[in-house]
Amino acid sequence: MRLVLFLLSCLVLAPAWALEQVVLQLNWKHQFQFAGYYAAIEQGYFRDAGFAVSLRELQEGADPVDLVLDGEADFGVAASELALHRAQGKPVVALAAIVQHSPLILLVNRRKVSVIDSLQGSRIMLTPHETELFAYLRREEITQFTTVPHSFDTQDLIEGRVDAMSGYATDEPYLLKKVGFPYLVFNPTAVGIHFYGDTLFTNAARIKGSPERVRAFRAAAIKGWQYALAHPEEIADLILAKYSRRHEREHLLFEANELKRLMQPDLVEIGQQSASRWQQIAETYAELGMVPPKPTIDGLIFDADVRKLPAWIWYALAAGGLLILMVGAAALYFARLNMRLSREVASRREFEVALRASEERYRQLADFSEDVIWTLDLRNMRFTYVSPSIEKVRGFTVAEASAQSIEDALTPESCVRVQGIMAEHLRRIAEGDLTALSATAEIEQPHKRGGTIHAEVAGTFLLDPQGQPYALLGISRDISARRRAEHELRQANEQLRRQLDEIEKLQVALKEQTIRDSLTGCFNRRYLDETLERELSRSRREGYPLSLVILDLDFFKQINDTYGHLAGDRALVVLAETLRADIRQEDVLCRYGGEEFVILMPRMPLDKAVERAESWRCKIADIRVVFGNFKLSFTASAGVAAYPDHGKMPDELTHAADTALYGAKNSGRNRVVAYSPAQP
Repeated sequence: MRLVLFLLSCLVLAPAWALEQVVLQLNWKHQFQFAGYYAAIEQGYFRDAGFAVSLRELQEGADPVDLVLDGEADFGVAASELALHRAQGKPVVALAAIVQHSPLILLVNRRKVSVIDSLQGSRIMLTPHETELFAYLRREEITQFTTVPHSFDTQDLIEGRVDAMSGYATDEPYLLKKVGFPYLVFNPTAVGIHFYGDTLFTNAARIKGSPERVRAFRAAAIKGWQYALAHPEEIADLILAKYSRRHEREHLLFEANELKRLMQPDLVEIGQQSASRWQQIAETYAELGMVPPKPTIDGLIFDADVRKLPAWIWYALAAGGLLILMVGAAALYFARLNMRLSREVASRREFEVALRASEERYRQLADFSEDVIWTLDLRNMRFTYVSPSIEKVRGFTVAEASAQSIEDALTPESCVRVQGIMAEHLRRIAEGDLTALSATAEIEQPHKRGGTIHAEVAGTFLLDPQGQPYALLGISRDISARRRAEHELRQANEQLRRQLDEIEKLQVALKEQTIRDSLTGCFNRRYLDETLERELSRSRREGYPLSLVILDLDFFKQINDTYGHLAGDRALVVLAETLRADIRQEDVLCRYGGEEFVILMPRMPLDKAVERAESWRCKIADIRVVFGNFKLSFTASAGVAAYPDHGKMPDELTHAADTALYGAKNSGRNRVVAYSPAQP
């Protein structure tokens, strides 16, 4: 007996003097996404459970699942990819689904994309593990698109480098709202893809070795999440003080609000998870060909409620009298069974009384509501109550509307859609998904005087004491006027968009006028000055060469004096066309002034630039410009200079090339000369 008491005292006192060192691997950088774990550390919940917890940020290229399976971390945070790993035979175990609805979304520019069909053939920034978005695109029949590696930078979407990007509903929308970017969200839930978000998990080996310790860790983590959701501002300040200043306080609080919406702690116990939902997630992976058909996830979900007694207690009990235990257990079982039946009977009576009282309160409130309030008996699919406002909204009396079936109360198209929504929600409720208790939809209903009205409907399934849906309570609001206003607004927006497009085209044309030479269409000197500065900076930063060629027509004044300025202009246009057809895409052709042209060549060394200039000289010598009854011919001289040997600043490089050009002129013209420091 003394030994038993000693062992019990050791079990009770152990956490006070020996904390187990464990690593919790996060799946991103420090932010409110992991608020519950910060709270569990700060409030001492982990310490009270016997753990000293180290939180580890995710490093680039790492996978939290691999880190936990390899033993580099004891626990981890991952998303619904846990179902994929389990279906592949990896021993991962989901301890608690912290976020009930995945925050993963697609973000687009609202001015360019209004429907998801528009993403066909687009550029979408995704990470390879965002499988629910791939499944979403497949179900929407978006099969032709280019996957762009993820930069995690919203500027790529803002500046149009991609047409869509993945993001978290808790994160990127804040950044886009802050800069006033007109974004639109596409959510996989629109096509019935309901993945879990962040989920606490571990390795099956750890559970096998110490299931009670795992339960203790899980309970402490959930307690931390309860605290974090109740004290978001405190946790935001804690993150800024101890973990990261990557996000500003307002950003963290935005994340907190969105995270709470996705966790739904008022409806779903934090950490709750459903086997059927995990199975659906695994089957979605099967749809994508990532696991074989009919995948199994046996062992994925941790049994958090089982409490196993230590083996020594069982031995002690057996030694003390197994017979007494069995008799007592039998008596206790029947006593509890009797009590449970009594409570169930009483509960049913209380429920019926409360139901009648509740229905009466609803009825009194509904009678004075401008919206149509109604209840539908799910057993016979008949309306048991319709508020008087129905006559104002649809023209039918209460008696007429109450006698209608669902088929009578809805247009055929709306009826099919509503029946589908109800069936889906009833299925999810049966699987334990309490988020399915509420549903919303926009429907179309016939009016007594002809035509239809548009209504926004919000419905809530009512449950009996056994948790079974028995009725649907709904509120219908006439939104016909709003729909008309939205239609008019869409038309106005479309007109505005066309006007903005026209303005944008005019702005582009105006900009072109400011940077282009009106005669030749080449860039002008102003553009050259801006571009040369930028390209020299890039060359300095990235360490590549840059060459500059100044080309001048020989004896051009004679052409103007002999044939007139129109002939000279024609010669300049033909020269510009010749050069433009023979330069690289990255080269910049500018009219420097009069008969001088400059060609800027990034990533081009001096020797290659001299070869290119020599090629242009030969082609220019072969030009024959027809002007009236005359055929004009001319030659050109060119000077070449290169960064960094001949100049590191724009003025230095231009001066070097100009000096080389004068060297070509003084050497007899119709030649190319590279700059040499020995030149005067």
